[in-house]
Amino acid sequence: MEISLPPLLSHAIVYANVISFMTISATLTLTKTKVPNFAVATFGTIGIYISFTCIKIFGIGLYPSLIFCFLGGGVIGVIIYLLIIKPLRRRGATGEEMMIATLGLDIFLIALLNIYADFLTRSFKIMARDFTLEVYDFKAGGIDGVFIVSTLVFFLIFVSLHLIFSKTNIGIALKAVGENPSLAECEGIDTEMLYVITWFLAGALPAIGGCFFPVYWIANPTTSYFVIVTVFSGCVLGGFATIYDAALGGYIVALAQTVLVSYLSDIVGLWILPYSFLVPLLTMIVTIFLFPQGIYGLPWSRLIEKWHLMIKRGGNMEG
Repeated sequence: MEISLPPLLSHAIVYANVISFMTISATLTLTKTKVPNFAVATFGTIGIYISFTCIKIFGIGLYPSLIFCFLGGGVIGVIIYLLIIKPLRRRGATGEEMMIATLGLDIFLIALLNIYADFLTRSFKIMARDFTLEVYDFKAGGIDGVFIVSTLVFFLIFVSLHLIFSKTNIGIALKAVGENPSLAECEGIDTEMLYVITWFLAGALPAIGGCFFPVYWIANPTTSYFVIVTVFSGCVLGGFATIYDAALGGYIVALAQTVLVSYLSDIVGLWILPYSFLVPLLTMIVTIFLFPQGIYGLPWSRLIEKWHLMIKRGGNMEG
C-alpha cells in the first residue's frame, strides 16, 4: 500500500532538516567558542561535494556517503579551528575580527569548491556544476527516500546531541566552557579539546545536511549563497541560545519560506516564487526589532498562562 505524500510537504520538511542542521552548527560555534561562523552554509556545500565525489568517483551510494560527509565535514571543521580560529584566539582577536575571518574563510572555501568542480569536470568528464542527485534516491511506499532518511537522521542526531549535552560529562563541560572558559580552565577542564569537539560538530552537521540538498534542488559551488540568509534567520529567531531553539528557528523559517510562499503563489500568482528569500530576511528584521532574544527570550510561562486563561474563558462562554 502506497502513502500519498504531497510533494510540497516532502520538499518543505527536507529543506527544514537541511537548514536546521546548519542553524544548530552556527549556534554551537557561537555559544561554545564565541565565534560567529559565517561559513556555515559553505560547510553544507562541502557536504554536497563529498557526497557527489563518493557517488560519481567511488561508486558509493547516496546514503552510505553520509558517513563520509559526517567525518569529512568534521575533519575540515577541526582543521579550520586549528589553522584559523585557534591562532586568532591566542592573539586576542575580538568577536568582530573573528566574524571577518569567517567571512574571508567563506570566500576562500567557495573558491576552492569552484576549483574542485573544474578539476572533476576536466579530469573525470563529469558535470560537477548545476547537478542533482535525485536519480540516486529511492521510494518506499510512495514516499521519497530523502524525506524518510533526512528526517530520521535529523531526529537521531538531535536526540544524540540532547543526551550528550544533558547527560554526559562532556556536555556539562561544554556548557561550562560556553559560559566562562577561564573559570572552566581553573576547574581543570580541557577547553582546547572541547573546542576541537565543537568545531568537529560544526563542520559535520552542515555537511550531513548538504548530502540531502541536491536530491531535490540543483547544486553548485555557490549553493551557500541561496541558503545563508535562511540559516541566519533561523539562528536569529532561535536567539543563538541552545540547539533546541536553533532547530525550532530553522524549522519555522524554512517551512515559512517553502509552504507559505507556495500558498501565496496560489493567491497572488507565480511571480512571487522568486522572492521567497524575502521571508527569512523579513523574519530576521522583525525578530531583531520586536524580540531580539528570539524564541529563547520570549516569556513562555506568561504566554502559556494567557493561553490557558483564554481557553478557560472560551469554555465559560460556551457554558
